[in-house]
Amino acid sequence: MGQNTAILDIGSSKVICLICGTDGRDNILVQGAGIKEYPGYKHGAFEDEQQLADAIIDALSAAEAEARHRVRDISVGVPAPFTKLVLQQGEVNFKGKQRRITHRDIDDVINASLDFAAPDGYSLIHSTPVEFTVQGAVRADMPIGVMAEGFSAKVSHLYVDNRFKQLVSDALLRVGLDADMYIAVPLSEGVFVIPENERSEGAVLIDTGATHTDVSLVKNAALMDMRTIAVGGAHFTSDLGYGIGIKEAVAETVKRRYVYSLDYQDSIDTIRVPGGGMMYVEHEAIQYIIEERTRELCRLIREALGEMGVEITPKLPVYMSGGGVTLMRGCCEFMEKELGTSVQVRMPWMPRLSSPNYASAFSVMDFVMHASDEDNAGRLEGARPGKNVFKKLIDLFK
Repeated sequence: MGQNTAILDIGSSKVICLICGTDGRDNILVQGAGIKEYPGYKHGAFEDEQQLADAIIDALSAAEAEARHRVRDISVGVPAPFTKLVLQQGEVNFKGKQRRITHRDIDDVINASLDFAAPDGYSLIHSTPVEFTVQGAVRADMPIGVMAEGFSAKVSHLYVDNRFKQLVSDALLRVGLDADMYIAVPLSEGVFVIPENERSEGAVLIDTGATHTDVSLVKNAALMDMRTIAVGGAHFTSDLGYGIGIKEAVAETVKRRYVYSLDYQDSIDTIRVPGGGMMYVEHEAIQYIIEERTRELCRLIREALGEMGVEITPKLPVYMSGGGVTLMRGCCEFMEKELGTSVQVRMPWMPRLSSPNYASAFSVMDFVMHASDEDNAGRLEGARPGKNVFKKLIDLFK
């Protein structure tokens, strides 16, 4: 890996480019950052492909200018609506002979799990074992060196939409670049945000963006399932704008300063409107709009978890990230009551941009920076066209 690493994070309302290095102690240092808003995407389709391309170039240029570094290699985060997940079992039999399991055998069991037709219009980017079964015992760690006559593994395969790849590739081609790697954000963010010990039995990540919310189930270092809900922070803003009769920019400000679960009875909120005027609104009306939309979001999250076979219990680890509603004060506590389990916001500390709405970007950066480490090489299974199909596992689960 070079001195600096560059990534793109394609969000539902903005494109982020980060250029980072390390301080020698595995801490990420931001050398340059570019953040550009654009119309985003809905239901797996971009609103304006030209504006997407422009935002990619503008974000990259801004990051390069700040870092004083010309990017020659870049990796791209793929949001959930542009990915597909396939869980498949693979098995390796040593033909009745007992011997020690090797790294090559791990390669073989991953290849064996790919015995199915790939989703049409998609390309493989990750293949990550969820768990292994050796002599009837299930284990999360790689069984290197274990004596056996064979073993099996449940493997999580993630694919990227080829149309997404083409749009990003076309944009980068304007500045003479091509993406080295495509990283599924639900996987990178789940591993980045949720502590390792809480992923052993399965944990949930709720990423609220502007136009949608992604619900992911992560077990060990693999993605088990995911759903995308067509409700995000922009819907809260739109509700306020329509319900109160104010412009979107003003409604966004009202949303951001709202605090859940306070007693707003008989209080009046003063809203400054464009042109210098003032507007007076019963705070109870604002509370009703925001909290009813939050209840709807929680209902949809419960339904998504039900479809994924996840039982909501007080012990279920649930984490939130993203900038849609996570930054609203009291949001987690309100959602805890609605979901019936604890909800935590965790953003590993960064010296700059250390906020949940940048978790996805930093997760992609962290993923790429550790992709070639000896003890983490298996994180990245997909490779760009023209390279070998797999970057194999080496001590992923240590």
